[in-house]
Amino acid sequence: MRLLPLLTLLPTFALAQTGTVSRSPTPPRGVTLPPTNAALVDEAPALSLNPAGLGFLDSGQLFYLHERNLESDSVGDAVFLGTHFLGLGAGFSLEWIRGENAPDYRKTSFGLSLGPRTLQLGAALHDFSSDDRAIGGLTSWDVGLTARPARFLSLAAVARDLNAPESGGIKLPRRYNFGVGLRPLDERYTLGVDWLFSEGGFREGLATYTVQAEVLRGLRLGGGLSHGFVSGIPLALQFSATVDLGHAGLTYAAGGAGNGLDHVLALRLSSERYRSVSGPKGIVTLLDLDDMLAGGVSPVLSVLGVSESDPFLRLLKFLDLATRDERLRGVVVKMEGLPGVGWGGAEELRKAFLRLRQAGKKVVVVMLSGDDRSYLVASAADGVYALTEASLPINGLAISVTALGGTMDKLGVHWDVARVGEYKTATDMLTRSDMSPAEKESLDAYLDAQVAHYEQAVEAGRKLSPDKLRAAWTGGILSSRRAQEAGLLDGVVSATELDARVAEWFPGQRFQPTYSPRDEREDRWGLRRRIAVVPVIGDISGGRSREDPLGFARIAGAETVVRALARAQEDPSVVAIVLRVDSGGGDVLASDLMYRAVLEAKRHKPVIASMGDAAASGGYYAAVGADEVFAEPTTLTGSIGIYYVKPALEGLGAKLGVHQETLKRGDMADLLEWWRPWTPEQQVAVQNWVDDSYDTFITEVALNRKMDKAKVDAVARGRVWSGQDALARGLVDGLGGLHEAVVAARKRAKIAPSEELDLDVMGGARGLFSGLGGEPGVHALAGLLLPVLPERPPEPLSTLAREVGLGSPELLRPGLKAMLPFTVRIR
Repeated sequence: MRLLPLLTLLPTFALAQTGTVSRSPTPPRGVTLPPTNAALVDEAPALSLNPAGLGFLDSGQLFYLHERNLESDSVGDAVFLGTHFLGLGAGFSLEWIRGENAPDYRKTSFGLSLGPRTLQLGAALHDFSSDDRAIGGLTSWDVGLTARPARFLSLAAVARDLNAPESGGIKLPRRYNFGVGLRPLDERYTLGVDWLFSEGGFREGLATYTVQAEVLRGLRLGGGLSHGFVSGIPLALQFSATVDLGHAGLTYAAGGAGNGLDHVLALRLSSERYRSVSGPKGIVTLLDLDDMLAGGVSPVLSVLGVSESDPFLRLLKFLDLATRDERLRGVVVKMEGLPGVGWGGAEELRKAFLRLRQAGKKVVVVMLSGDDRSYLVASAADGVYALTEASLPINGLAISVTALGGTMDKLGVHWDVARVGEYKTATDMLTRSDMSPAEKESLDAYLDAQVAHYEQAVEAGRKLSPDKLRAAWTGGILSSRRAQEAGLLDGVVSATELDARVAEWFPGQRFQPTYSPRDEREDRWGLRRRIAVVPVIGDISGGRSREDPLGFARIAGAETVVRALARAQEDPSVVAIVLRVDSGGGDVLASDLMYRAVLEAKRHKPVIASMGDAAASGGYYAAVGADEVFAEPTTLTGSIGIYYVKPALEGLGAKLGVHQETLKRGDMADLLEWWRPWTPEQQVAVQNWVDDSYDTFITEVALNRKMDKAKVDAVARGRVWSGQDALARGLVDGLGGLHEAVVAARKRAKIAPSEELDLDVMGGARGLFSGLGGEPGVHALAGLLLPVLPERPPEPLSTLAREVGLGSPELLRPGLKAMLPFTVRIR
């Protein structure tokens, strides 16, 4: 009892299976674990104490334990393996117990656990083998449950030897273990209490108390005490120290009940990195933007309905976490083309690099190739370099609009159009052979705003005046040398000297190309509260969000978006919603369904809209109902308007010798048929339909933006605006991207700045097979059964498809449209 006061002086210690140090080395006893308890254990050795703990593994682990018990004069060895596979925690172990006064035996165990991170249910099978037939005939089952509803609380219940096995006179009674874990401060300090008892002997149970603490980074101390409340149960103590070295760790534990010490040595090997005593400080990593932005799936998987989360959102999340990672000191950015990123996205990346620098991280960009859009991003870095033979077409901005009207005339295809607004020019591609004055006016204004922002950003970041930037444009495609002479670059490097230059740029730092912001084991209970990001990316349509099998277009499905918003508003862990819009619009009904879902969601939680490259027409309609709307200065915004278009193929049919006759009852019966042009009466009928829809559109915009309806109409009528111009006209609340939207969401949800929130994307595409077991399982299965296929088509092929009008099938689907001139491309 003299050690009991000492325990109160050591708050860094903890208790685990401490009560076993004084038990005889006979079944079902296995190797003693260092201090832990049923509610705390969540590594591979959980198999011997509470199999539910296996469910908290995120990757593979191997533990080797060696025990020497001087009191019982016994030796034990154990190997524990654990991993996470197909949504399950799985474990396997072998334990060998050898003693002078008891039979030798081996204990083989298998375990599985399933459930969410807050509630795991596990089961384990233990099989004993020994030269002693009575022991060798034993097989037992354990069932465990661990609940971690909050960051500070863990609860566990375990039923051991549930089948009460009996063999040769040896009977293992059912035993029960109830455990509680508490973290009154944070993850560094943990307390635990257990009550263990046999069936029918609740009052004769064993109480254990556990304390664990990380006193220094990578150095953990633990201690435990166990005792009973009836005579005959000895007091036992156990203390431990653990040194973690990233993927390996070493633990020593000693304890006893007064008649001899029990020594335990444990070695851990894991694919997951633990916080290390030699913690990696001063990390410099490589950020390959092309690799990070690679996305999409193979055509076969796309047909199956499988998709991946938006790569640009993944990149923004990565940069946000990296900004807050104190280990990171610098980033080398490899830049080559920025696939799939427009000017709005480029501005978000530029500001993300600026936030990295503000957090004390040095950013160096190495360009393999890049245009003005890439250079906008690079201008935020501390240094900009290019490889010797890099190609740099930094030569100004241009907008191209493809017109197919002349082609349609030659084919004999007439297009019937009903629209509102002279600026709603999406159909001009099919009906005109040149750019209309209204379209030229709006695109000129947008291009001027784009260039002005670009010049300001480059001047601020590179101290390069607009005149010097425009002078560099005259070079057409710049070599690295000429770009440096023009002041665009800080230097030119060759691939062979890159390693030496990195050491020069970041002296004394450690280069770690495989860096991840959260690559250390997170010993956190419960779940962080979350901000849900609901993407509206691509052409808006009915049904589910998806990619077309050829990879030319992305579809934002109303069903997916509406369900995601409903799930986010009902999920108690979600504190706010960010609607991420990167869409030029699409189907009017689908856009309206999204808009109505946003209105419903914001009745329950804050909803903030974040606009990417474009949030126009139906995309703007979906966003306008949010509590706040953010756009980048370069976001293509507005285009508030409606149209309906259909082809009349009678002329083409005549050229091909095709004739069609129609019998009808009612003058409007063939209104939507694709053969004959509209009659004047039919044109009026469709125009009335379009006018009514447009009136609804501007009415809802006026209601949500608190503007006069006539004022909305004046800035609508299909006209596109830059984000900067949209702010000046009251169409958005502020300038910014996803980061600013998240900040606004936190503020409206009244979340303390110190609370860390997760950013989770809700509303990815789902298909037939992905709905059965989760897309990761589909990917794994497809990897085994399907040949390796390319993911998205090459960027030039996708660009060509968009140029000739194949980029979006939505235009020709029946129904009213609220869409941009979808072939506009700013380069």
